[in-house]
Amino acid sequence: MNIPDTPILISYSSDEEKIDALKFSKISGYPCIKKSDVNSSLHLNYSSAFVELCDSEKNICIHIDFLSGNLAHRQQFGGGRSQSIAKAIGLKQGTPPPTVLDATAGLAKDAYVLACLGCSMTLLERSPILVELIRDAIERAKKDEHFKSIIDTGFELIEDSSIHYLNSLADTINPDIACSDIIYPDVIYLDPMYPDRKKSASVKKNMQILQTLLGKDEDTQELLDAALKVAKKRVVVKRPKGSARLSDIKPTYQVSSKNTRYDIYIIQQ
Repeated sequence: MNIPDTPILISYSSDEEKIDALKFSKISGYPCIKKSDVNSSLHLNYSSAFVELCDSEKNICIHIDFLSGNLAHRQQFGGGRSQSIAKAIGLKQGTPPPTVLDATAGLAKDAYVLACLGCSMTLLERSPILVELIRDAIERAKKDEHFKSIIDTGFELIEDSSIHYLNSLADTINPDIACSDIIYPDVIYLDPMYPDRKKSASVKKNMQILQTLLGKDEDTQELLDAALKVAKKRVVVKRPKGSARLSDIKPTYQVSSKNTRYDIYIIQQ
């Protein structure tokens, strides 16, 4: 997946955050200036409370918070294993939660929900900007005892192209080579950017800014093909309800909720 060449700056609200902002600026290659001097619509800002992604033209700022807001509410009142996403990945009473590779982590919302349900999670994200948002959220959440237990179960963040990562894993699947130290995920979860969201007047603010940053995913067929080669038990594709499938490959079955459909591809052993 190619990241669009979107102009972006790294900014900081005060001199207290300047060191962290400059450090990420050096790693990412994006220029760094004080927030008050920002002249670009899109910028990653370091504030005293959190790291946030801002679009000055749309007057939108987003950050990730695992301990409050919608994610905290969903953790407490989301329905547990009765949720559609839990059914889609195969969570069942009396069986251990599967290991899940979220190959399109984004803002890590679904990954966090699955982690709260006991799944060991690996998060793949290609955008260094989103990786920094997730990393910041993880660091802030580590102070919470409940989140510490999630970290202990597994919540690993990897910055990489999902297709590159999955193809690298697929290359190790060779009966003539001993790969006992490589753990292949039970489930690979895919939630590519919805191409039809851009025209909707009801697009949420966080999706508006992500579309500006990332554009839409153009190689979803290749992503699904790579996932099907690596997953041990199933591949789950999240789609808007009523939308076309990700590819011509027919899913084994589907799980639907009010606005979302999950296409499940069972891996034949």
